[in-house]
Amino acid sequence: MKKNLVRKTVITGSASLALLAAMGMGVMAGEAIPEDAGVFVEENENSKTGYTATFKYYNEDAAKVQIKGGFQFYYDEDEKVYCGGINLEEGDAVENYLVNPEDWEKGKGLVHGGDEGYIADMVKDEESGAWTYSVDLPGGYYLYVYQVFEDAENTENYEVVTDPVNLPACNELGAKQVRSQFYVPYDSEKQDLANDWSWCQPAEKEEDRGSLEGFTYAGVDGDQNAEIYLPAGYDADRKEPYKVLYLSHGGGGDEGDWFYQGHAGKIVDRLTAEGACEPFIMVTMNNAVYPSGGWWIEWDAEKYTDNIMNHLIPYVEENYNVSKDAKDRAFAGLSSGAVVTGNLLVSNPSDFAYFGLFSCSATYAWPELEDYSMYDDVNIYLSGGWADYCVNDRENYGSDEDVMVVSFAEKLDACSVTYNGGKGTKIVPGMHDWFNWPQVIRDYVTTTLWK
Repeated sequence: MKKNLVRKTVITGSASLALLAAMGMGVMAGEAIPEDAGVFVEENENSKTGYTATFKYYNEDAAKVQIKGGFQFYYDEDEKVYCGGINLEEGDAVENYLVNPEDWEKGKGLVHGGDEGYIADMVKDEESGAWTYSVDLPGGYYLYVYQVFEDAENTENYEVVTDPVNLPACNELGAKQVRSQFYVPYDSEKQDLANDWSWCQPAEKEEDRGSLEGFTYAGVDGDQNAEIYLPAGYDADRKEPYKVLYLSHGGGGDEGDWFYQGHAGKIVDRLTAEGACEPFIMVTMNNAVYPSGGWWIEWDAEKYTDNIMNHLIPYVEENYNVSKDAKDRAFAGLSSGAVVTGNLLVSNPSDFAYFGLFSCSATYAWPELEDYSMYDDVNIYLSGGWADYCVNDRENYGSDEDVMVVSFAEKLDACSVTYNGGKGTKIVPGMHDWFNWPQVIRDYVTTTLWK
């Protein structure tokens, strides 16, 4: 039996030189990182949002530096951006309808759109050597990276750099997050209520905060890494075992996504403290370690299904106080992770009582049966973002009727299989991004899971 390895969930302050060098940050031994490096969010009475974020990055070898982040917005329910621009005429683009931060205004119905679509040049302070950029932003969590150029004229050749003093919280066992992150508070006088993202913040009372661990287990093709969220007050000897939600990342992600970019642990901490849900466990895995070589969905369904069902779940059930009853087990995922969920819905419908498909993005072999009553006791939840291209973009992603969220819902309707409690697909403000999925996991836990 492998021993569980605990990892820190939050990285604060200056990282070690060894870690920065390992990440390719170009930090030399003996060099001190300036105390004013990083991102600083401060109240500003002259800011139209009430807050200003200022970035400072030091790199003496850079000829040019840009910041790339999720600092753009769109008008809520704008048909021009619906489903990633499915209604646009040829030659038009969603980018033409996005609003940059300098044009954000309260009361205009602007919502977050995209994780890193906004790019701005940083300005170098010749005296200090710092590359700087300041921007007024409404409330929320934002992701960003730096783009560093050795030649200011060669715009095609640059290095993507994580902020060396604001490194992502990573699982030392495996998960490698790339983008740095920061939070802007809500100002009730200067911002819209939709800009209040305090529900993603850590629970106010420390005793209401769960814990996050990384562990290694014997999986298909060797040892694999996973993460587990344990609720506040987790009791390994509790008479009633805990229910478990297994969560899959999407394409390009890993087991760290849901807890770092998606804030799943913090969201559930708050919901549990509010009495909106019972304490339960969440487990994330890395399905990208099973590539299939496909052009789009690059994961081997046979391998990841075997790994989840015959390796990961048995390990969790052996090492943690969790229920082994299918009615207490759920599986959900975003984008390519929703494809994993869909495949399990088809291949293992009796092994889970709940299936959450968030922004599902590819086809799976929905069975042609004479009787679909086997799904009567299975709770299916479908969701997507308003401007999410995975809602209904059949033109760009194939013509198969099972491809996207709307079309899969149509398939379920045709088979009289209920989803979302008969209320229809859940659509939230957002794109195919990490503004969308935290809202979805919050809604899923509040309205559906274990209900």
